[in-house]
Amino acid sequence: MADAVPLIDLDVAPRAAAGAEAPGPRIAVPRPVRLLGVLVAALLTLAAAAAPRPAMRPVLAAGGTAAAAFTLGPDALYTAAFGQNPNSESGVRRYALPGGEQVWATSLPQNVQNLVLDGGILLARSGAEPRVSFLDAEDGKVLWRLDSPNTSVVTMTGGRVLLRADTEDGGTALRLVSARTGATAWSRAIDGAGEIRNDDLFEDDPDRIVFVGVDGHVTTLRFADGSVLGEGDLGVRLPMEYTDDYLADFVGVTVSGDRLYLSRGDDGRASLTAFGLPGLTERWRTVDGPAGWVNDCGPVLCISDGARLSGLDPADGSVRWSDPAWGGGASLGDGTLLAYDRQEEPTSAILDARTGALRRGLGRSIVIGGMELRADTEILGRTWVNVADPAAGDGAVHVVGAMDTTAPYGCTARVPYLACPTAAGPTTVWRIP
Repeated sequence: MADAVPLIDLDVAPRAAAGAEAPGPRIAVPRPVRLLGVLVAALLTLAAAAAPRPAMRPVLAAGGTAAAAFTLGPDALYTAAFGQNPNSESGVRRYALPGGEQVWATSLPQNVQNLVLDGGILLARSGAEPRVSFLDAEDGKVLWRLDSPNTSVVTMTGGRVLLRADTEDGGTALRLVSARTGATAWSRAIDGAGEIRNDDLFEDDPDRIVFVGVDGHVTTLRFADGSVLGEGDLGVRLPMEYTDDYLADFVGVTVSGDRLYLSRGDDGRASLTAFGLPGLTERWRTVDGPAGWVNDCGPVLCISDGARLSGLDPADGSVRWSDPAWGGGASLGDGTLLAYDRQEEPTSAILDARTGALRRGLGRSIVIGGMELRADTEILGRTWVNVADPAAGDGAVHVVGAMDTTAPYGCTARVPYLACPTAAGPTTVWRIP
């Protein structure tokens, strides 16, 4: 047929045109070899297209021994180490990030087991003693000291420090001072002993202080000036000690935003009451539901009675879901919550806060600064670091590296850095991609 398409055998050399010199012998390549070549070329192309993911990298190993305390700033690591006499000597140091060079070192005549950074002020606090030093974070200069019996720092935020003291007459004294100078902005005495319960007190700009007395009297103060915004009585005394039996004899008070939650267990019956602040106005009350400590989990209220974790409707306290697999939960801020079970070394998971449905199991992991630190199931002390994978979406993560630490719960994170105690001793900082 004149219009037929010619068939070409790729294993046979074409015949030479009339009058042309015949080509030399051609080495035929077996088909399996050609197929392998095609696959290799394809893999090389894919490898070139999918560049390897960036990995975490160490930028600093501070000191030769474990730090007694450490914290991260935006461009620095601050550490505290015991001196020759751990009860009366400590050395505080600042290291630059990402370079790692030591910027300054300051000796303090006190034990230091806690460091807090707020703005340009570094708070160095003792363990069981009331001694506290306030340092300029830039140069390490000691600005002022606090050494008053029965006085403790509640929080340092926005350049201000809230102090509380137990008075000789059994009352409580609150005082707000400048973090840089120690100068008093206001002070207020409150009758009786009690606790400060609002959960937003450690945020950047708290607006109130909710003091719950052991006698059940609630006083709400304005954080800025100490003025009384409202008062009320719960009609019940707070216990001196708490037990895990939430149904027998339990009274638990928590504060979240503008709501106070009173959970009670009495002779096997449970009740939960929500009050509006600052006037302590009852909003709703439920009976025979779960008892325990309430915390804000975004679209629901989380409550655990020791046997199960439940999600409650914030509008009326009704139970949206309940799961005996989990012993507690905390909001992750994106409509999900981190749940953990009741094992001595708990496993955790990410749940849909609205429904309690499992999104992703984490195994023995903790979440710090949006990073998942997961214990290796075979190598003791090995911890894998996972970060969110925006390209994959739907909460997916990918591994950026591993570290050797026996205490991942002691890590702290401040994007883009992760600082952890290590098995080798020095506090190490990694830059996380």
